[in-house]
Amino acid sequence: MPTMSHLRQVLPLALTLFVLWLILSGKFDAFHVSIGAVSALCVALGTRRLLLLPPDIGRPGTHPTNVLPLRFLGYIPWLIWQIIVSSLHVAYVVLHPKMPIQPRLLRFDTSFPHVLAQLTLATSITLTPGTVTLDVDNDEFLVHALTDTSAQGLEPQGGPMHRRVAALFQPSHTGQGTRSTR
Repeated sequence: MPTMSHLRQVLPLALTLFVLWLILSGKFDAFHVSIGAVSALCVALGTRRLLLLPPDIGRPGTHPTNVLPLRFLGYIPWLIWQIIVSSLHVAYVVLHPKMPIQPRLLRFDTSFPHVLAQLTLATSITLTPGTVTLDVDNDEFLVHALTDTSAQGLEPQGGPMHRRVAALFQPSHTGQGTRSTR
């Protein structure tokens, strides 16, 4: 059962999620508003332990991460563009008569400063059609790519996605190694 301390920790996230619910649903009757409030509170309580991971994302009075908000706002349109380009590439591959797929598994190590950076990279990879993050174990990622073209953007040494996520959290960050298996 949540205590008052738990509720105080998750209240900012719950309110943010509730406002997002209201904006996206566009329904303001008592039923939908109450379902939105309960859902937002349940999600916030369910993710409470993530708020307590370093850095102190949930501590009142502290900036959630060292992410610069303007950089994050710049990352979203870039990610949307990557999703569009990847969608077109996957559509081409699927509609091509010979279906030129070259499936491969990529293993690469990162040294991101904390779990939120890893989560951002893993989610960005999975949102991009043609790639799926299969596992993240400490600093090692396992990713499935549909084609060599899909895999190119994931190379941690020079891949644009890794560089962009690293720049969100730590501008001077560089990745370590990559291993590919077919």
